[in-house]
Amino acid sequence: MTEQAEPTLTIGETTYVVSELSDEVREMLSLHQQAQEMAIHAKRQATIHDLSVENLAARIEQAVKETEESDVKSA
Repeated sequence: MTEQAEPTLTIGETTYVVSELSDEVREMLSLHQQAQEMAIHAKRQATIHDLSVENLAARIEQAVKETEESDVKSA
């Protein structure tokens, strides 16, 4: 069975074993990780929204052109 290395935190040139850090520091590390995950999620959501805006703009342009073409044929 393979032993897993304990999680560590490196600050500058010093490496600390996470389990040996204070409760306050471990809580801040947990919050930091959660904030990173939320930031990644927000960036993905922003990309999805940007693509939606671009798609809608293209569809609006297409609809306007089709309306113009229809008006020209009717005239």
